[in-house]
Amino acid sequence: MMKTQYLYKTPKTLLNKGSGFLNGYTHTLNPYTGCSFGCSYCYVRQMPVSLFRKQDWGSWVDVKQEAASVLAKELKRASSKGKVTIFMSSSTDPYQPVEYKEQITRSLLEVMIQHPPDFILVQTRSPLVTRDMDLLQQLGDRVRVSMTIETDRDDIRKHFSPAAPPIPGRLHALEKLRDAGIATQVAIAPV
Repeated sequence: MMKTQYLYKTPKTLLNKGSGFLNGYTHTLNPYTGCSFGCSYCYVRQMPVSLFRKQDWGSWVDVKQEAASVLAKELKRASSKGKVTIFMSSSTDPYQPVEYKEQITRSLLEVMIQHPPDFILVQTRSPLVTRDMDLLQQLGDRVRVSMTIETDRDDIRKHFSPAAPPIPGRLHALEKLRDAGIATQVAIAPV
């Protein structure tokens, strides 16, 4: 397992226009840049954000400090212009290990309780998402948690994404979320 380098940055913006295969959403939202899960099949490794870095994908993460205050301003502005639907996250996992300590994703969900988008899809592969069930419940039918599952065999998963959480933990997290009344789905990837 490689050691992850963390850099702390203060973003000017957080909401990006939904485009490409995410054009069904008005915005994407990434609490971090980079991802310590470093899955071998991740499309982000071929994107400029990764290619211009001199480090291997999975070995670095930028933590977006003060993200909550940036998002609060942007959500107010975006919702004044119309419907706001958010895909979180398109190029990182919002519940990768650094989230235990930094709680950037949690702070963003807290902002969304105050300034609710019309809809948010939370895309992750981490059981840590269950920590935020209290906030997800408050968002009600405005939220759905999507859990990536590569395979039903954890021995195979270890070849694609050795640093990501085991499949049984992800399935258990989905069960807990469902039992708490939170809408869930499975993203089977890569397919």
